[in-house]
Amino acid sequence: MLKSIINILFFILVNVRNWLYDSGFINIYKSQLPVISIGNITAGGTGKTPFVLYLTKLVLKKGLKPLIISRGYKRNSSDLFFFNWEILEKSDIGPDFVGDEPYLISKKFPNVDIIVNKDRVSAVKFAENLDVSYDVIILDDAFQHRSIYRDLDILLINTNQEHKSLLPKGLLREPYKNISRADCIVLTKNNPKFNFTNKNSFKIPVFECEEVYSLSKSKNKGVGFCGIGSPSSFWRTLDSLSVSIEKKIEFADHQKYGPSSIKKIETLFVQNKTFFTTEKDWIKLPKDFIDKHDGVFVKMDVNIKNDGFNKLIDNIC
Repeated sequence: MLKSIINILFFILVNVRNWLYDSGFINIYKSQLPVISIGNITAGGTGKTPFVLYLTKLVLKKGLKPLIISRGYKRNSSDLFFFNWEILEKSDIGPDFVGDEPYLISKKFPNVDIIVNKDRVSAVKFAENLDVSYDVIILDDAFQHRSIYRDLDILLINTNQEHKSLLPKGLLREPYKNISRADCIVLTKNNPKFNFTNKNSFKIPVFECEEVYSLSKSKNKGVGFCGIGSPSSFWRTLDSLSVSIEKKIEFADHQKYGPSSIKKIETLFVQNKTFFTTEKDWIKLPKDFIDKHDGVFVKMDVNIKNDGFNKLIDNIC
């Protein structure tokens, strides 16, 4: 009963908020720079971080200089923070300070500048005043953050998730019809049973995201743990890689690995077992834990082979 009441209140709140934006009662800031937004319509587990990595790589291949703006979800700090990998290394700053996803992105692309800030408008204005010439801003997890005008609004849809009910009853952050705001849709998680064609009455370009998984080293048996939005997808991935998991633990999304969680993980180990986790979890593990145990993380690369997506990016940048 309580969940149903919260569900109704959430529906009203979301619709009123969107109406205020649509009617012009809330200002939308337009940047001097081209802005590409990546987001989703469900709560977690759509593969936003791998897609941000893919888009960053695509933009860099075109000889362009991107800036990434992220909220830095569940970070310990709260103020706006500008960084790249060199700044993180010199200051000995870890994922807890900037957020696990921005930290991973920075590690993958050490020369790319990143800003973490809850207020995306302030972050964009800060970037515009820097003595650096950026070619494009990439907004991470911004479909619901409508205070910034975007030149391209990319919506990721997890084909393994249900798209029926709003939070907290279901996974939808807003009504499914609001997909119509997107400029293009990218289907993730490679579920062949998901038929979006029949649902796409919005006349929006739809692209399929090819996902390729691999292991950081060759192992096929052990224990596993993860702290991500869709843990079931991680176990399916390990199964597809012919990895046998004897025992497992599922933590909350963006889990921080302090003494209590490490102790819980170590209860899984019997003799010298190998552990398997995600790359996002791996970067947050204490060094002494990694040195002590035989660990493997799953690497994920994504790609869109359709030339239409490439042309969309060219039109913006």
